[in-house]
Amino acid sequence: MKGGTHTFFSQLLAQLSVLRDILDVFLRIICAVETSLLAGNRTCMVITTRTRPERKAAVVELTVRDYLNTFFYYRRIATAVFLSVVAIGVAVALLVPMPYRAQSTLLVLLAGYYDQSNNPNGGAAMQPAIGQLDGVEAQILGSPELHRDVVIAKLGPNASEHDIDSHLQEFEHRLHIEQNDLASTISLTYYDADPKEAADALSRLLDTYFRRRATIFTSGRVDFLTGQRDEVARQLKKADADLLAFQKSHGIVNIDDQTSRAVLLESQLVQQKLENDTSLAQHRGELKSEQASSKGVKATIPIFTDDSEAAHALDTMQLSLMQLEARRADFASRYMDSSPFVQQLDQQIADMHASIARRKAQMATATRYGHNDYYDVVQGRLAALNASIAGETARQQALEGQIQDTRATLRGLSDVSSQMRQLQATRDILADSFKDRSRQVELAKIQQGQVSQVNSTNVRVIQAPFPPSQRSVSASLIIAASVAAGLLISALVVLVMASLRETFLSPEQAERSLLLPVLNAPVMLGGGARRPGASADAAKAASRPAHMAYGRMIAAINASTDSPAKVVMALSFGKNDGLLSVIRGLAVELEHRTTKPVLILDMASGANAPLYGPPNAQGLLTWSGHGGQSRAASAAPAEIAASGGLVFESVERHNIVVARPESGTFPASWQQTTSLFDTLREAHDYIVVHAPPASQSFAGIENAALADATVMAVRAEVSRKPVVLGLKTQLLDAGGRLIGIALTHRRGYIPNFIYRFF
Repeated sequence: MKGGTHTFFSQLLAQLSVLRDILDVFLRIICAVETSLLAGNRTCMVITTRTRPERKAAVVELTVRDYLNTFFYYRRIATAVFLSVVAIGVAVALLVPMPYRAQSTLLVLLAGYYDQSNNPNGGAAMQPAIGQLDGVEAQILGSPELHRDVVIAKLGPNASEHDIDSHLQEFEHRLHIEQNDLASTISLTYYDADPKEAADALSRLLDTYFRRRATIFTSGRVDFLTGQRDEVARQLKKADADLLAFQKSHGIVNIDDQTSRAVLLESQLVQQKLENDTSLAQHRGELKSEQASSKGVKATIPIFTDDSEAAHALDTMQLSLMQLEARRADFASRYMDSSPFVQQLDQQIADMHASIARRKAQMATATRYGHNDYYDVVQGRLAALNASIAGETARQQALEGQIQDTRATLRGLSDVSSQMRQLQATRDILADSFKDRSRQVELAKIQQGQVSQVNSTNVRVIQAPFPPSQRSVSASLIIAASVAAGLLISALVVLVMASLRETFLSPEQAERSLLLPVLNAPVMLGGGARRPGASADAAKAASRPAHMAYGRMIAAINASTDSPAKVVMALSFGKNDGLLSVIRGLAVELEHRTTKPVLILDMASGANAPLYGPPNAQGLLTWSGHGGQSRAASAAPAEIAASGGLVFESVERHNIVVARPESGTFPASWQQTTSLFDTLREAHDYIVVHAPPASQSFAGIENAALADATVMAVRAEVSRKPVVLGLKTQLLDAGGRLIGIALTHRRGYIPNFIYRFF
């Protein structure tokens, strides 16, 4: 058991190390501020020329600014957690009184009854390991029975069981035991609100401890060891009788010699079987080869053949055929093919061919056969090989039977040997145990006499318990610990909440998660909501115009296609993701880059609820907060397109036209949409398509392939990563050219005096 103060200080040091790491970051910031002030750089403007990292680098790089963004985003929660923990610590320090701590120290020395080796030769006692004696005494001091005796000594023998149990739990909770193995000391600590009661509790514990340990070490040891020795002697006698009976019942004379003979016989039989298998395989191979080589040998063979007469007649007919063909050639040179002479010769030639064919079919050859002597030799060899194979097969079966019998005998001997060795090992163990028990009985008698004569103990009280004068823990230490714990817990809360968050706070986080460049991410300096009592002019002055940071988006749009007229599809997942402000700001920036009107094709408005508002008395749309110049309208305020059924409305003081379907529905087919886009390209250089939210309609994703570039609006702190990734996958699968994202409703979390250094 460890002391409460030691554990408390260990935890406090661990918390202070975390506090030191956090303070180190703030010290670096302060040093950077100091260096900047010494160099004369006293400007308050936050200007950065940082080059945006490449996409691959942005995926893996985490900067200090990312950590500070997360910290300042959760600053209210972290501050609340920190203040709550500190408040609890201050309340504990002020309202809960810290107890007094009484201490006592015991020195443990080596004594005779600690020697449990029972050396039969009477040599020096075995030295215990470091801390072994302290562990024994600490176990006695921590015994629940010892604590119960201490509580009963305080309450008296008439106390109820319930009171004893409650006081026992309180006593064990306040008592702490700590042992020092190197110094062979045991430190006792007891906490109580009353210093005198703390010292008295330790005094009662020491008195009860010395009485109990004397009983533990000196009583009943000799009788117990004597009974153990007699029991081992009885078991040894029974083990000898069992071993002798087992040898007689199994006919065992010398188990090792019998086993070795059985192993030798089994090995000889296996050797003979292997040799027989080799010979059998050889003869089978020879038989197979002989059968293959003598497969075509027959009992009779032809001696000679005679076909001379038939051949002579066939030669005569061939000669006649040649003569007829010669005559026919002679007549064919003098007469026509239809001449009777030529036809007669053709008939004779055909008859001659037929006669030759019949002669060949009827030609007979005389053949004489005789007996084949080689056939008899082959049959003799085959018979010899078959006889050898049959004999070797029979020998193989006989050897297998003998090997099985030998192995069965060997297994039986192995089982018998194992059982016999177990019996012998048991007998030997009992014999050694009997010798050890006898020695222990003699040594225990000697030690008991020594303890009774010396009448002393090996445990000395080197520090007696006395009433303490100071409390254990001061209030300032409690408050310091609560501050460290508050910093640690608030940091853990921020870490857990940041790991559970799936939304985006900064462009770098969006680029790392979505693998897409952030083309536009204006910062809302006004905090997103007007404070109570603040005027509209003050809120307008505190916010930055949203249309002043679209240069990168316009560059990406111009690089997406070489066509002079460009169609940009603007899409978001939800209707409150800020897509309307992105389109308005983009249109305002685009009107400075073309002489033609910038067209906003509104696909998301309903028939009776236009997103860009109703026109004023002059038929123009009024946009607030986007600057503008005094210029004439570029189109009729209520012009209806001849193709597509669109209503065109101009924006006041801007060269911007908003077009929306007159019926409130957009063409559903690709052919109609393609035709509409081609018609609009002729009159406008930039066409920004305001697609309906992907959560309500699939039209924007379906028509993304017809646009030159697609921009996806993502709302900071609201849009979830799985939803945005799903929308990105759908756009790419539909064939759209996704050039990047616009991060809307983004707020600045890091204060300017800190942000300027990052």
